[in-house]
Amino acid sequence: MKIKAAPSMILFKYLIFYSFVGLYQSALFIKSGIRRCSNYMKSWNENNNERGQSVGFKTTLLRTAFRSIL
Repeated sequence: MKIKAAPSMILFKYLIFYSFVGLYQSALFIKSGIRRCSNYMKSWNENNNERGQSVGFKTTLLRTAFRSIL
């Protein structure tokens, strides 16, 4: 019993379909990586801003305390 080789059209459709699937999955992977990176940078900037605001608040408290003492 001989096994027939798959027709070239079926192989062509298979390659085209799975190449689009691969492109779609790689686009999703890149998109999630970009989103993860942007969220990290956003949170990093917010932490720096909060730190700067808390230091500024503490210095104003100290200034008002010293003014009330004097």
